[in-house]
Amino acid sequence: MLAGIITLSIYITLKMSEMNNSKNQLQVKLEATKTNFSQLQSRHEILSKNHNQLMDEMKKLKKKIEEISCPFGWKRFGSSCYFKSTESKTWTESRKDCQERGADLVIINSKEEQEFVSKVSSWSWIGLEWTGPGWKWLDGSPLTVTFWKDGGQNIYNSYGVYNNYEGKWRTTYYSKTANWICEKNSSISQ
Repeated sequence: MLAGIITLSIYITLKMSEMNNSKNQLQVKLEATKTNFSQLQSRHEILSKNHNQLMDEMKKLKKKIEEISCPFGWKRFGSSCYFKSTESKTWTESRKDCQERGADLVIINSKEEQEFVSKVSSWSWIGLEWTGPGWKWLDGSPLTVTFWKDGGQNIYNSYGVYNNYEGKWRTTYYSKTANWICEKNSSISQ
């Protein structure tokens, strides 16, 4: 029995020693993991700071590019440049003026663009025309979003479309005069 107790004591002592070794190894691994985590946190903070700085730089560069990319006297919105006339001409004369500037009357594709155009000018010709079966933009694209004033839409070939002071579209005779807004895609080479 004494031999059994001694054997059991040795066995327990060895197991305790193994457990202590395992515990020590786990503590070493835990400390290494904590160190790695701390280093990763530091790197993350540095990367986040660098990312924010790069984003700020990108915004500054984008603004500079946008300022460069539209000709003098034109305003930028999205990927287009817009010119607002200060004089009044007929729809046809207005379109001709835009074409001489390498543009055409504005084509409005979104609510945001409509809001921009309305802020730039009211009572201005836009590039929408009646083609018989329906309204089309001057580039041939279909009318997908509209901002008609109630009762402001007449469908006659002698009517052009203008953006009124309320930011709504109305029709009137092509022979009437109004300001106009030209639109062209912007690029750095302009």
